[in-house]
Amino acid sequence: MNGKSIKFSFSNKHGHKLSGILDLPKGVPLFYGVFAPCFTCTKEAHAAHKVCRALAERGIGMLRFDMTGLGGSEGNFAETNFSTRILDIIAACHSLAAEYQPPKILIGHSISGTAALEAVSHLPQIQVLATLGSPCDPAYVVDKFRRNKQITIKGDIAELTVAGHKVIVKKSFIDDMLGHDTAAATAAYDRKLLVFQAPHDSIVSFENAQAIYDRATCDKELLVLNESATHLLEQGAEDADYIAEVICDWFAAHGR
Repeated sequence: MNGKSIKFSFSNKHGHKLSGILDLPKGVPLFYGVFAPCFTCTKEAHAAHKVCRALAERGIGMLRFDMTGLGGSEGNFAETNFSTRILDIIAACHSLAAEYQPPKILIGHSISGTAALEAVSHLPQIQVLATLGSPCDPAYVVDKFRRNKQITIKGDIAELTVAGHKVIVKKSFIDDMLGHDTAAATAAYDRKLLVFQAPHDSIVSFENAQAIYDRATCDKELLVLNESATHLLEQGAEDADYIAEVICDWFAAHGR
């Protein structure tokens, strides 16, 4: 990478300091964007790191950050929920706008893509929303945990098994996930939508990407990653490069 990566911290709605990294290109950025990592992923996760670096190499300044209670960010993850994830995404975009420029691209990986489908209604400056391996609804995640017996609720505490690791949250986390109408938010979105999905994603099935695409009434594309692509994009840089090229091609064609 010919550019540089700098620390970028900001405060969320609840006053927690969230830790971010701003990947910058060599020279003045064409524009800026925000990448929201997956459920328990940090800003250093494969997808966040690779996609943001790929976009920076093509002239776009990209902010990737840790959600509340994860990585270098303040707060207690057990106290968070789907709604706070939406608020963290909005805070990241507003902070980037205050310090640099309003972001034009918002990318959400996995459940953060689902959250981005709701957050974007509060972010009129976003011209392109991209989901990457995202559930069509937060309820899908809860249903999968239950089907796979990866959730145990005892009183006010819920224990989740995520990629083989135990994650403790409050029961209200589950209730909040079930209380969102992401389908309506998806249908209401009125700008460009890019739906990226690995064809054989073992974490979030392809039917979710199809559902997001089918619900959307805007200018939209359903984009299939490489046959070997995984949910976390561990395999090389090919998929990240493809994602970056699709995004850059759209902006180049539309003169934004």
